[in-house]
Amino acid sequence: MSTSNSTSSVVPMFNGEHYHIWIVKMMFYLRSQGLWNVVMSEADPPPLGANLIVAQMKAHDEEKLKKDKAIICLHSGLADHIFTKIMDLETTK
Repeated sequence: MSTSNSTSSVVPMFNGEHYHIWIVKMMFYLRSQGLWNVVMSEADPPPLGANLIVAQMKAHDEEKLKKDKAIICLHSGLADHIFTKIMDLETTK
């Protein structure tokens, strides 16, 4: 008998109605993906220092990608007619 994960990884969809509900769902979705702090912070990861090991470089690259991942999640949760209004924006706020 196989077990399944009951946690949904589907991005909550906003169609222009009930924003107050969608934003709460989106907040928890982004928190579950480890991305909520990126949305709330404008800061980028600090620059790399000298004499790094590969693991440190990889971790830094992953940290830099979190902002892009958060933006993709937010864009994926919008109906097309709403997305076209904001598609040129480059920040999560």
